[in-house]
Amino acid sequence: MLGSRLKFLRGKRTQEDVAKAISVSRARYSHYENGRSEPDTQTLEKLADFFNVSTDYLLGRTDNPDLIQEKNEESLLDPELGVFFKEIKNAPEDRQEQLRKIWEIIKSEGNREVEDD
Repeated sequence: MLGSRLKFLRGKRTQEDVAKAISVSRARYSHYENGRSEPDTQTLEKLADFFNVSTDYLLGRTDNPDLIQEKNEESLLDPELGVFFKEIKNAPEDRQEQLRKIWEIIKSEGNREVEDD
């Protein structure tokens, strides 16, 4: 299942392109597609991130490649976070853009603090 999903998702990209993006050799990636070996958890997560799908989709646990299901599950673990995401989603576009900019500032401040330590 994993191999066929990887081939499908790769589309017109080369194996070399995907391998480079996830920091493995082309041969190793080819083994994943051909079912000769399985990626470790960290590599599986890199593949899911690269293709913008869930790890469950890659593993054949769901036929829905969207990450929405995983995000909904995460918000169930923290109901306050779920409410926050819903409010952002329903906010006017200009407000969403303001929040994105604020979030980028917060992230950059956090990165600077880590660099200063």
